[in-house]
Amino acid sequence: MTKIKLRALKVSQPLGDFFVISVKASIIKQISFSEPLTYLTEDGLLKGNQRPINIKRLSEIGKYIDTAEMTFPNSIILSVNNNEDGTIIEDNNNRWELINENGEYFLEFPENVKSASIIDGQHRLNGFDYISNKSRLDMEILCSIFFDLPNPYQAYLFATINGNQKKVDKSLALEQFGYFIEKENKESWTPEKLAANIARKLNFEKTSPLYSLIKLAPIYDNDDFIELNKSNWLISTSAMIEGILSLITTNYKRDRIEMMNKKIFYGRDRKMLKNFKDSSPLRNEFLNYEDDFIENTVFIFFQAVNEKIWSKVNDKSYLKKTIGIQVLFDLLKESLKRDRELNSNIIDLISDVDFSDNYFQASGIGKTRIRNVIFILNKLKSIDQIENENDKREILRLIK
Repeated sequence: MTKIKLRALKVSQPLGDFFVISVKASIIKQISFSEPLTYLTEDGLLKGNQRPINIKRLSEIGKYIDTAEMTFPNSIILSVNNNEDGTIIEDNNNRWELINENGEYFLEFPENVKSASIIDGQHRLNGFDYISNKSRLDMEILCSIFFDLPNPYQAYLFATINGNQKKVDKSLALEQFGYFIEKENKESWTPEKLAANIARKLNFEKTSPLYSLIKLAPIYDNDDFIELNKSNWLISTSAMIEGILSLITTNYKRDRIEMMNKKIFYGRDRKMLKNFKDSSPLRNEFLNYEDDFIENTVFIFFQAVNEKIWSKVNDKSYLKKTIGIQVLFDLLKESLKRDRELNSNIIDLISDVDFSDNYFQASGIGKTRIRNVIFILNKLKSIDQIENENDKREILRLIK
């Protein structure tokens, strides 16, 4: 698979880090996609996160691109490592990678994979479909790149960027993706809305064990990412939201689509999902609006993690990285399936393991190794199920 590697500039802002690159318009056209914010019915049911395509405007933009003095100084804003169905790309071969080479940053990505969701700038990009001078496709475009941005944050950024413009109704994007929930009945919240809300509260409440740690970041944050944030270790927003979702749904897209068959204030309710088979441990709590219980479960679990592990280890521990957070959510999910009640003993059992050991690494393999160790110690998996003899030896060394 052909990959493109481009020099990148890191920009740090309160919401999180993003990266700026210069890339040919033809390449961005090839790897990007957008879903317009459109009405499904005359009653106003919505889907997508963008303004509908305006053909007249695209034609005008195309003519402007053809001119001798055209320029697009403002950046196209993209969320990368996104599938067109709204999920996060898990296959490392298809993901964008952040590379640190002696303090210089590069982004590497596959040339022929649709992996970048357009948050802002779809008309500028689509205007290239209406040009006469095809050489304009070779011109470079300024792009701002966010990693692994969940759907709620894509809509939030779009609404924030364009909310002061008359052509965009900010509340529409916020209403769909979970940032307008203060005016909704909680009975109408989709799993994504609840998960996004819990993640925000855990990030902004000063008593939270996750206070100020949840940021927009690559889902598989590696040593390069940690190096970027020496002042504090951070947790990927996507990993946190998807971890919470794993407790309440096995298919959040299915749930969202089903609930959107009715308007928010006219019948949309979690009870619409009661006939779906779903093995998530806190599914019944979600369906019965027990949001405080779900939030407290996550809070108490990570409070125990913080007291018994995070506060006693350095930032090199992989339990302080996104892959570690993902495995901790796996532990929480499976232990709740087994015992139905949260038991802090599941944290005690893993607290003596050195998760900064060289056996672990920030990758898919490293994530599997962390999970194997944690699951074996909690008797969710047997050492006999480990097929690789070297892995067996390393695990026994770590847990002795």
